[in-house]
Amino acid sequence: MKKTSYAAAMQDLLESLFVIQYEKEEFVTSPLNNGDLFQIVVEGAIRIYYIRDDGSSYSLANGQKDYLLGEMALFQRESGSVYAQACDDLTCLALSIRENRERLLNSCLFLQLVCASLTQKMEAITRLDAAPATLKERVLTYMKYKCGNGTLKGVEQAAFRLNCSARQLQRILHQYEAEGMVRKLGKGAYQLNQQRWEPSE
Repeated sequence: MKKTSYAAAMQDLLESLFVIQYEKEEFVTSPLNNGDLFQIVVEGAIRIYYIRDDGSSYSLANGQKDYLLGEMALFQRESGSVYAQACDDLTCLALSIRENRERLLNSCLFLQLVCASLTQKMEAITRLDAAPATLKERVLTYMKYKCGNGTLKGVEQAAFRLNCSARQLQRILHQYEAEGMVRKLGKGAYQLNQQRWEPSE
């Protein structure tokens, strides 16, 4: 706690805090693992990004010491398209929101902390631009983040979401198959080869 700037706001919650350590590239939060944790970055850095249904990627923030995670989970379920990933080995102080929600919501100091953090994040979001990406790049992003187990099923439906024609998508999938990036499972079904592709930083 002495390594953070939030000792005063968190003083009454010390007995509920625990430490979590993440390895580089590990997901801190993701749609499959949102959990109910409020976390404070103590050491290391994270990157936060949002993936839209069309495969476009928005970089929300790069968080370092004292960056907060999980504020929205106090009030509602976290967005299913937001990812937080460790840029290097990461150490966080954490507590369960479910077990401490009433205490958190009744703490004026803690709510001031949350309001300041959310205000900063809203200001950052208003300046967001989608990371430039070609259709070919968006197909990989779509398969990685929007398709269960990296498996695209149904070229027509996927093409609609990617805002392209089925013919364009089919051509890209054939190219990736030839390159070993994906493998065809059957008619209109392709699976991403996870070992051949990792998301760009």
